[in-house]
Amino acid sequence: MAAATSPRFEGGQWVISRYADACAVLSDDRFAVPEAPPGGTGIETGIETGMGWLRGAVSRFANGRRHAEGRRVAVAALTPLDPVRLREAARRRAGTALRDGVPLDAVARRIPVAVLADVLCGDSGSDPDEVADLVGVIADAYFPGTGPDAPADAALDRLLCLLRSLRSRGSGRLQAMSSLLTRSRSSLAPHSLLSPDTAAPLAGPEDGTLATTVMLLVQACDSTAGLIRNAARSLTRRPDAVAIDELLEETLRFDPPLKVLRRVATERVTLGDVVVEAGTAVVIDVPAAGRDAAVSSTRPPGTAHLTFGHGLRPCPGDRLALSLAAGVLEAVADSRRTAATPGERAFAAFREMHHGPAPLVLPNAWDYASAAALARAGFAAVGTTSLGVAAVAGKPDGEGATRDETVALARRLARLPCLVSVDIEGGFGGTPGQVADLAAELAAFGVVGVNLEDGRPGGRLAPVAAVQEAVAAIKERVPGMFVNARTDTFWLATTVTGDEAGTAEGRLRPEDQVARKEPSGAEMLDEALRRCWAYAEAGADGVFVPGVAEAEHIRALAGGTGVPLNVLFLPAGHTVAGLAELGVRRISCGSLLYRAALGAAVTTALAVAEGGPVATGLPGYAEVQALLKG
Repeated sequence: MAAATSPRFEGGQWVISRYADACAVLSDDRFAVPEAPPGGTGIETGIETGMGWLRGAVSRFANGRRHAEGRRVAVAALTPLDPVRLREAARRRAGTALRDGVPLDAVARRIPVAVLADVLCGDSGSDPDEVADLVGVIADAYFPGTGPDAPADAALDRLLCLLRSLRSRGSGRLQAMSSLLTRSRSSLAPHSLLSPDTAAPLAGPEDGTLATTVMLLVQACDSTAGLIRNAARSLTRRPDAVAIDELLEETLRFDPPLKVLRRVATERVTLGDVVVEAGTAVVIDVPAAGRDAAVSSTRPPGTAHLTFGHGLRPCPGDRLALSLAAGVLEAVADSRRTAATPGERAFAAFREMHHGPAPLVLPNAWDYASAAALARAGFAAVGTTSLGVAAVAGKPDGEGATRDETVALARRLARLPCLVSVDIEGGFGGTPGQVADLAAELAAFGVVGVNLEDGRPGGRLAPVAAVQEAVAAIKERVPGMFVNARTDTFWLATTVTGDEAGTAEGRLRPEDQVARKEPSGAEMLDEALRRCWAYAEAGADGVFVPGVAEAEHIRALAGGTGVPLNVLFLPAGHTVAGLAELGVRRISCGSLLYRAALGAAVTTALAVAEGGPVATGLPGYAEVQALLKG
């Protein structure tokens, strides 16, 4: 995705992708949340029922006094709750569900609702699991067009019966919430709900109480579940509280469950260098704003992300949602750690190397002896260099000609006492399924990572969608495999995909092809960011941008991808300490070591032939033999 830009006008609305602009909109009361459109189920008749009632009742709390009063109701219910206890309850319930074989998606969706329902509705004698089931059906249909209303109407009726039972007993949070609304004498327009047990309309302040309670549970279902699912994809650290909390903050910034925020200008507003006319919609691209390179990754927790009603409308349940999500993630981490096979533990160990206090320096080998020597030197992980592997075989690099040699080398390296990542070029010309088969074959040897590039012969880039499909196929086939998705935008100094280049070059005259202008650094950065984000969205665990040298470009890439950034070490311009300060998490040597070995070999041969000094301290014959014998 391109770097964050100033507001742009598209489709009759302003699109915001810059963090500062997003904060300005969310902190300005002249930008209001859009009200629900008139009409909908039951509204035409004047009697709103079922999901039509719920959508209308909640959306009418969007602005002004009604929003403030609805918020007071939510605060009354949520303030007394203890985040620490919620977190522990979520961890216990999630742990039990995971041990029983419940899929993660179901755990993420049900457990936060069940825990919250147990606290909010426990005095009613209702089963929290039943409440979770009902809320799941309601959440599926809350937004019109996302699911059938009939099952959701029935689920809502049943849930409201449980909530009314709680209030009628004079206990629990609903009683306090209802009293608060009654004391406030809100000017809510009366909404009627036909009670399935009494067939009598329900109107007045309690209507808002019920709607607010239902929506607290619905939000716990979908928004919290989305946060858990997104964070679980990057869950690599040990399940300690600090690591989980940091992961959730990072997820809220780069991969929030809610991707878009909408506002409408209530009057003419100047935003940066543009004027937003009254009545014009403003759409905030939340992930893009979070990836804005101008936003420091070291901001205090809670200020770097735009979710949970950032600005004028902070969510009163944010700390509880984070606690529920953290509890579930702790249970997920526990289950993965205790159930891990040796192969899974190796995958996790390699992933952890990308999140340590210092960048992972990954030297690249070209044969067994070079890898063995690097392992003997103390490197815990070693990669392969496609150039070195191709050169040893007498074949060109980057043309998909060394699949067999790469697989054979990987099989030999598997017996070394180090983790191994393999460069598979662009997948050796295979379909996404074939690339996934290759990854599975390598994983069977013990390989923990692959490097997949988008450069293609002739100095072109593969279409983004093609690389995304290959990445997704690998992750589906071998979920633990660390996929390092490489973009050659800087390496090849191009922003043109293979299809575009092939079509254009077929029409251009030779002199026009030579004169074609090389893209600027800013253009290459935009393209690299776009590709890196797309590959990360497809499931890539890290992104690799070889050839990037400028500090400002590296910093933007490190802060704008959401996954660990890998760069190629450039002896003339890089230091490990300098790259670490820029946010780089992995530093590859590429073909540097192989080329150094070639240079040293020629230098030594010339020294022998010309009578010059020969370097000392070289490995002895017995030492190399010992490497080969393991």
